[in-house]
Amino acid sequence: MWLRVVDRPGATVFATLSATEAFSRALVAGVIPLEAYRLLESARDVSIAYTVIGVVALLASFAVPVVIRVIRRKWIFSAGCVFMFMAPLLMLAETVVPFVGALQFRALAVVCVNISLNLYILDYIARKDFVTAEPRRLAFMGVAWFTGPGLGIYLYKTFGLEAVCLPSAVFAVIALAYFWVLRMREDPRVAPAKRRPPTPWANIRRYLAQPRLRLAWAIPFARSSYWAAFFVYPPLYIAKYGGDEMLSAMMLSAGQGMLFAAPLAGRLARELGMRRVIILAFIFTGAICLIAGAIRPSPAIVALLFFVGSAGAMTLDALGNIPFLRSVHAYERSEMTSVFRTYIEVSQLLPAAVYALLLLYFPLSSVFIALGVLLLATAWLSTYLPRRF
Repeated sequence: MWLRVVDRPGATVFATLSATEAFSRALVAGVIPLEAYRLLESARDVSIAYTVIGVVALLASFAVPVVIRVIRRKWIFSAGCVFMFMAPLLMLAETVVPFVGALQFRALAVVCVNISLNLYILDYIARKDFVTAEPRRLAFMGVAWFTGPGLGIYLYKTFGLEAVCLPSAVFAVIALAYFWVLRMREDPRVAPAKRRPPTPWANIRRYLAQPRLRLAWAIPFARSSYWAAFFVYPPLYIAKYGGDEMLSAMMLSAGQGMLFAAPLAGRLARELGMRRVIILAFIFTGAICLIAGAIRPSPAIVALLFFVGSAGAMTLDALGNIPFLRSVHAYERSEMTSVFRTYIEVSQLLPAAVYALLLLYFPLSSVFIALGVLLLATAWLSTYLPRRF
């Protein structure tokens, strides 16, 4: 019976695997901006570092589908777990170059794990079950992201960097071990091929030629831009204007705790329509960001605003990938998934570059205004989703 269950993983298995690898990243997520600010000494330099890291990760994301056509994707997932293991260990050096290297390994881990895991989900989860399976996966990940950032900052302040980085590395090993216990098989349509694989640029052209896939990329890009900013700029704002580090910890953990409500977002989508819920979520979170940037509030109010804004971002987490999952053709899953998930690297690269320019001339609150404008613009784009979604 155990082997039959393992041979056919379902939504709960993928949710558990996602939560395990997420906890490795979540533990150090709150510590990274604090260490970045301590080592790099300015918000602008932090933005520049994230821009460089995003460029490398973006290039790697285009290379992964080529590699998947040569070797099995289980090795890609395994490599991602190894990168995830190495990142916190490099942070222990507490100097600039190893720290930047840790951020790069962490970004590469997300590339490898995300692409391979999405392909397995497409193989094992039926299209009609996406609205149920994705919110469940997000709810499980909510456990990691609710407890991880706050716990990481507490351990960092109380016991030092080792107390955060070593458990993070351990959870990367646990995720790798659990993945190999699952013994998941691969769909032969995305297995290694003997013929020469298409170039990344051909995949991009093919992706851009499909309007629904273009829109399916824009939605998670904007949502991911919110979370990329959430983990960096509100904590920097709080630190810069005299707020306590534990205020950042509470904001990060409470905001990520919103993921527990992901199944509610799925229920709302079934009752009201996914299109309508996505539009309203973008409008709500974008308005919150504009308010935070316009009034330049105290650190405590910034933490409260971004906590509230996380409700809309959580809704987009639960539903934002579904337009892609419902639109991609089975025979080009590997190639189109690799292009689709570049929203993660681009959401770290492009906004960070814009923020670095803004911070040359404007205060830190200008980042929140730019983010709000992006979210509201994506709300307008989301009106082009098919009504049947």
